[in-house]
Amino acid sequence: MKKTALVIFTLFVLSFMTAQSVYATTIPTIIDFEIEIELKDNTKYDIEYEVKAVDKIEAKYSVPGSVTAHGKNAVAIIEPLMKELELKPKMDQENLKQKILEILSINKTDVEDFELEVKFDNGEKIKIDN
Repeated sequence: MKKTALVIFTLFVLSFMTAQSVYATTIPTIIDFEIEIELKDNTKYDIEYEVKAVDKIEAKYSVPGSVTAHGKNAVAIIEPLMKELELKPKMDQENLKQKILEILSINKTDVEDFELEVKFDNGEKIKIDN
């Protein structure tokens, strides 16, 4: 009886661990990430990241007070930003917008136009346009 219970418990634990690892591997990957922000004083922020192929990413990072970065230099700036945002398809858009503004040190009242578009490899998207 004890052996049967132990076997059942072991199978349960293994199935739970397998389910967890399957879930962990199904988190969608970002394939396109774009932020465009225009402030009331016409200051512009333009951040772009697009996966073109397995080993090719096109990127641009243009924010006031910094030299515009392209390619690998932009990727090195944008990937940590995306990681910090913890992007997932179903996120609260207002909280996400606020987090982006905080990271970029932008006062919400200074924003004239805010656009964010994120595309994931599973077809899901995040889109904010206001």
